[in-house]
Amino acid sequence: MSQAARGAAVSLSSSLSLGVFFLQFLEWWYSSDNQSTAKSLTSLPAPPPPLHLRRERSGRDSPVVPADRGEEAPPPADSRDCPLCRGLRSNATVLSTSGFVFCYRCVYTYVKANRRCPVTGYPTEPQHLIKIYSPES
Repeated sequence: MSQAARGAAVSLSSSLSLGVFFLQFLEWWYSSDNQSTAKSLTSLPAPPPPLHLRRERSGRDSPVVPADRGEEAPPPADSRDCPLCRGLRSNATVLSTSGFVFCYRCVYTYVKANRRCPVTGYPTEPQHLIKIYSPES
């Protein structure tokens, strides 16, 4: 019987130690110090755009389709312009991997051929295209 009593005592001691550790962890997890740390991490400012984006703007007559040399199209100056054709967007579509908005025809053709965002160069697929429904359309 002393063998069973000793086993029960060891098991009770281990369970009690584990329970105390778990309670201390929960107390730390829900403490105000931990909450302020989490809030400070989530309230960080947005990072600047990538340095590899070119800022120059080419003429509006010629389309600015990036070459296959790894170059990306510069973002348009007017928020209603398509970065690829430089014209007023028709059938506005956002590329969810980068957040840039294009004409559907321009971006679908580009993404299908190159499998990357034309502005940022992030890898992407045609299923990442999302139609934008606006009151104007």
